[in-house]
Amino acid sequence: MLSKSQLLLLVVGFCLNAAVSADVDCSKRPSYVNPKTCCTMPDFVTDELKQKCIKFDMTPPPPSDGEGSGSFESKRRHHHPHPPPCFFSCIFNETGIYQNRKLDEAKLKNYLEEVFEDSSDLQTAATQAFTTCANKVAEFEANLPPRPAPSPPPGFPMCPHDAGHLMGCVFRNLMKNCPDSIRNDSQQCTEVKEYFTNCRPPRGPPPSAEDM
Repeated sequence: MLSKSQLLLLVVGFCLNAAVSADVDCSKRPSYVNPKTCCTMPDFVTDELKQKCIKFDMTPPPPSDGEGSGSFESKRRHHHPHPPPCFFSCIFNETGIYQNRKLDEAKLKNYLEEVFEDSSDLQTAATQAFTTCANKVAEFEANLPPRPAPSPPPGFPMCPHDAGHLMGCVFRNLMKNCPDSIRNDSQQCTEVKEYFTNCRPPRGPPPSAEDM
């Protein structure tokens, strides 16, 4: 049975956590800050892989859906493109990490030990992020109604979108669960983390290939 002092600590901790969540105004998105300022991780994609897959590093223009070119939504899409699916499909095919919608844990482990060799904490966080996100992507796509894939914009190759979805999910997961050893606890970074932890993330602000 817990002592009175232990119970008091539990109650105080709960109240503090509730206060932090209550203080987050989800209607006001914090000002932009480069994610790598808040979680100083090395690039996930090596220079060698970037060169191999550079021809796929293309971000399609936003779809024409009747919105004005100056609307908030069109600006959001312009400044926060989805991760290029063909680029990350190429990266995953080259490394063998993720193919045919399946995660190869052994190859992922080997690759993370290479790119994050100086941080075992980051290797662990990235492994957990990939495992969690691969399951989420599989579940999401399994629940999609059957329909033909939309044609890509002129000049763009046809690529599955699951690689881009996976990488965007992994990136957001790492930002939320950045290891203490590389996390920046400045006020600006704390505000960004609290917003994305407590508020439903808006559609489509995952990283571009340059962020990775």
